[in-house]
Amino acid sequence: MTAALAPANPDASGRTAAALARFVGEQILDVLAGRRVVHQIRGWVSSPVAGLLSTIVLGWKGEGPDYRLRSVHACLTDYRTVEACLVVGTINRVRALVMRLEQVDARWVCTVLSLL
Repeated sequence: MTAALAPANPDASGRTAAALARFVGEQILDVLAGRRVVHQIRGWVSSPVAGLLSTIVLGWKGEGPDYRLRSVHACLTDYRTVEACLVVGTINRVRALVMRLEQVDARWVCTVLSLL
């Protein structure tokens, strides 16, 4: 079942929960890989998530910037919340990036993030 999201902003109109999770997840992975800095994705993450990204970015860089997004699993839990798991492969291992996206002030924001 594909759930279409209510357009919170022009970037998210017509997107599915999985497409939104993939987009935000790729932004986060770019930060972890050192291709972006946290403030470049500030509109997509909450303050606690931005702080978490800042603390784990050094540990992730040690694995190398090459990652492959293997799969995205997302569920629209209600019309303002998406919960997602992204399976990410690096050179050395496979990890999961788990996130919660919430519609806040007419935009989608990652409010919970865990790197497993």
